[in-house]
Amino acid sequence: MSKYIVQKLNLSHYRLTFLLLFITVFSLSITAQAANQTPFQTSKKPYPGKLINVGSHRLHIHCVGEGSPTVIIDSGIGGFSLEWEKIQGKLSSNYKMCSYDRAGYGWSEPGPRPRTTARISRELRVLLSEAAIQGPYILVGHSFGGYNIRYFASEYPELVAGMVFVDASHPEQFNTEEFKRKKRKKTFTHKNTTNIRVMRPVVSKNFPLDKVFTAYQLMSSFKSRMTVVNESELMDLSAEQVLSHRQKQAYSFPVVIITRGKRVWPHNEMGDRRELRWANLQNDLENLSLDTEHFMAYKSGHVIHLDQPELVTKNILLAANKARQQIFQREAVKRYDTHDIKYFDFDIFPTEETTFKLSSLNLEHHSMSNAPIHKTGLIPQLLYLRYRKLTS
Repeated sequence: MSKYIVQKLNLSHYRLTFLLLFITVFSLSITAQAANQTPFQTSKKPYPGKLINVGSHRLHIHCVGEGSPTVIIDSGIGGFSLEWEKIQGKLSSNYKMCSYDRAGYGWSEPGPRPRTTARISRELRVLLSEAAIQGPYILVGHSFGGYNIRYFASEYPELVAGMVFVDASHPEQFNTEEFKRKKRKKTFTHKNTTNIRVMRPVVSKNFPLDKVFTAYQLMSSFKSRMTVVNESELMDLSAEQVLSHRQKQAYSFPVVIITRGKRVWPHNEMGDRRELRWANLQNDLENLSLDTEHFMAYKSGHVIHLDQPELVTKNILLAANKARQQIFQREAVKRYDTHDIKYFDFDIFPTEETTFKLSSLNLEHHSMSNAPIHKTGLIPQLLYLRYRKLTS
């Protein structure tokens, strides 16, 4: 998630007209430059991946690699797919890695309002269906993206195999004194004056250098800035939607939480209280699943995936590997009617030679959840059970 510097101005009506005209011309100029100056000039299209029609608009999604479960990444407010490119590349040899741009961000078209978690999650479901990206999914959510993946998991639990929260927002935060919001004010304050927001995007210092220019162009677009405003102003409503759809029981699939270690709020009394409250809310996320692991990113601020991409990569892999093993166990029980599989009680422990022999068999045609057997990273005991059942 990248930052936007926001300033409020109170202008007379005729000055406002001039300013809006200037913003429109500037946005058109930036858009034209983005189409002609991009690091993806060698491609026929100015973006990686695809634009998929989800009904009222098109959403951009970029997938690399293969292997199940598929990892789906949702950024924070103002963020988009380009900032996950490094992590996607690192994991693409083991899993299918997909990052997408919510409506209004990156290369996606603006979508209908309000831009709340409920609408966003349903659009993601349509996107994955229309793009023929099959589940189960490992959902990765940064900041506000944490709301979206929680809502998606509660709406479509059969499609979710695990979740990774990257310094994710907690839906209870607006019910606390530290983060409680004031009632929304009307836009117009006087007959001939109005309050407007002028935003200047700030690209994170750890953003890949060869992508900074493209990132700034995309973040400077009118559609992106308006989406930032809409999502931000309605974030408390999105939190309510998540709370109203939360699961009654803890999930059984793996959940990994990564929390920033560096301070982000001012060094004053309220800043101290917010830091403490944020830490407590992060700890509360551990109650989402019976299989939860929580890690601290001590060298990171809020954008952990840019500050410490290796840590995020490692823990997405952890969640995906755990989910893959769970999927295999369930499939083995269904296919072989072996209900004691969780005990791994075998008379013969397979040797490395046995495991090698298995990999030379035609087991890639007996894949589990579209994951080729040579890409599952399964433990030898399960491979042995599989071999015994196939040859008995």
